Amino acid sequence: MKTKKFLLLILVALATFTFAAVRIPTAEALSAYKTYTLDRDGRLVTTNEAYEAVGMIRALDDGTLQGTTFNGAKDLFIDADDHLYVADTGNHRIVVLDPDGNFLYSFGEDLLEKPLGIYVRDDLIYVADYGLGLVDADLGAVYVFSIDKTKATPEEAIALVRTYSTPSSVLLEVDGFIFRPMKIAVDSDHTMYIVNEGTTSGVLMVNEANRFINYFASNQVDVSLWDRIQRILYQNNEEVNLTKNIPAPVANVTLDDRGYFYTVTQSAIADEAEGDNLKKVNIGGTNYFPSDMYVYRDVVDAAPGTVGNVYCVTSAGFVMEYDNLGNLLFQWGGTGTANDKLGLFMSASAIAADSEGNLYVLDDHANRNSIQIFRETAFAAQVHAALDLYNQARYVESIDVWTEVLRYNSMFDLAYEGIGLGYMMNEQYDLALENFRIAYDKADYSEAYWEIRNLWMTDHFASLFGFAAVFAVLGVAVAFADKKWRILAPLRSGVKLAKTIPLFRETAYMFRFIRHPADACYEIKAKQKVSVTSAFFVLGLLFGLDILSMLFTGFIFNPVVIERVILVTEALALILPVLVFVIANYLMSSLMEGEGTLKATFINTVGALMPVFVIWPFVILVSNFITLNESFLYTFGLAFMLIWAGILLFFNVKETHNYSVGQTIVNLFLSVLMMVVIIVILIMVYLMVLQVTNFVTDVVKEVILRE
Repeated sequence: MKTKKFLLLILVALATFTFAAVRIPTAEALSAYKTYTLDRDGRLVTTNEAYEAVGMIRALDDGTLQGTTFNGAKDLFIDADDHLYVADTGNHRIVVLDPDGNFLYSFGEDLLEKPLGIYVRDDLIYVADYGLGLVDADLGAVYVFSIDKTKATPEEAIALVRTYSTPSSVLLEVDGFIFRPMKIAVDSDHTMYIVNEGTTSGVLMVNEANRFINYFASNQVDVSLWDRIQRILYQNNEEVNLTKNIPAPVANVTLDDRGYFYTVTQSAIADEAEGDNLKKVNIGGTNYFPSDMYVYRDVVDAAPGTVGNVYCVTSAGFVMEYDNLGNLLFQWGGTGTANDKLGLFMSASAIAADSEGNLYVLDDHANRNSIQIFRETAFAAQVHAALDLYNQARYVESIDVWTEVLRYNSMFDLAYEGIGLGYMMNEQYDLALENFRIAYDKADYSEAYWEIRNLWMTDHFASLFGFAAVFAVLGVAVAFADKKWRILAPLRSGVKLAKTIPLFRETAYMFRFIRHPADACYEIKAKQKVSVTSAFFVLGLLFGLDILSMLFTGFIFNPVVIERVILVTEALALILPVLVFVIANYLMSSLMEGEGTLKATFINTVGALMPVFVIWPFVILVSNFITLNESFLYTFGLAFMLIWAGILLFFNVKETHNYSVGQTIVNLFLSVLMMVVIIVILIMVYLMVLQVTNFVTDVVKEVILRE
């Protein structure tokens, strides 16, 4: 019998593995990388493939028998005719490829020392040559070549027309400036924007006459409060060497046809993948991207797209696409080895996009030295078509395109936002509200709700006024009838009967803290008016009110995603701080000769929270009827509630322990410090218990395996 069962288990296992082995592969499985986007909480989630790797340019047929390859190429540019220009740094040359990736020309071998940057404008090739850089005297230069792509040979097609050495400027001379250009961009007036090694003041603006105009798009310095205090204290002390706050230098620059510049900075990011290492600035240096956008610290290059979007690539090989507001659309790629499939990199150094939306990413690693080509998928093409209409404010026309995007990915929030804007323009506010809610777009949701509320108020103002009048008359009538015929006597009797139940009576007594906190504290301490059980019951009611807040606070003001709420965690987050404060306050009051017992301290602390029961329900109710324009009502309500509870806590501590005002302030301060100590101890105990549990679990597993 046992043998048959064993054979049956083997057959089931074989069938399972066979099914897994012959399952149909998906498109995702064919790619060497996954594509990600951000969800509404700022987390990376997988999405449909946006770009597929379709080719690689590695060996170049330059007419010689053995051919040629790139050698540590550092920059890449694509002109209006989709010709590729590569700064082939290790080979001291510039390589020109046709739109199909075929070799056309190479030049500069006898002139260039270390070409790091390249830009093409009006058939003029601008090359940022770093120079040898061995000593300070080894300066770099910017070389300008003309190109005639109709010619067959580089000698006929390429001509050096201008050489720019150190820009002329008294300011640069004073600063001891060393000209070592690394990257370059050129606008329609042929003003050059040069990234120079070690320059922390920003990008150099240099005109066509090689005159330095100004620094541009410099990075800001975040000075901490401690640094400010140090500078105030030691500003006149020459013996103290204070750390200088120097901005990070710009690492790369490019620009689009709309007049926006994109700068890249390689610097530390405070929060993981959140910073301003990629900026979109105008000629005045104003950054239009958020300072906490999703970006990596090792971004090396950026390239503008055709629909207001921008691409960037990191040295680790991650390619990222953003919309015109800096929102991440897609991320793909990553780090691989020399033998990996297309789509992975060993050391990405540059990125460029052609007129058809294809991407070219340069890999300068010695084992790769190649350009990988990515082509947009049907999904990405639909997103870009919708973005184009979106950027032109043609929201109504974009509805159908965004709907098509949702056929590919029903969780693409930007599509719902675009559809919502289309319905807004079409004055279909109910549909707009629904889509904005799905997209978690609270700002536009607020605008749509304002329109709906405005229309409703216009249509129902008279009815609303009449209802209020009827309600007021009804209230007066009930009061008169009760006074004459006591129609509410059964209700009062029911309340009176409920008060005979200790739990209800003591809970109702807790509201005395609102009007007479001193009397309540005394009577609880001296006359035992409220039990510990009732105080815990009030805490339970507070937790229930917290749950109601999560469920019924208006969408605009509700930060909670109810599907992700863990009730145990919420309960601990609400109740544990109260209990820790009670213990800390009691311990400190014991040392400071306070008169309150642990029981009185606990009950009176809970009593300080009673304003929450009065104000919070009204705040929850109001949040469903106001927009972001009236958000001060919501904020004021919560602030008033917390301030009232804080004042009550102060007076309750004072009356519980019979302290003076000064003693109460000291006691509360020490209580906060003791709370920190208790929390640290609890964390340490938790970690110790976790380690012991893991150790015991491992020992038990080891014993079971050995048996």
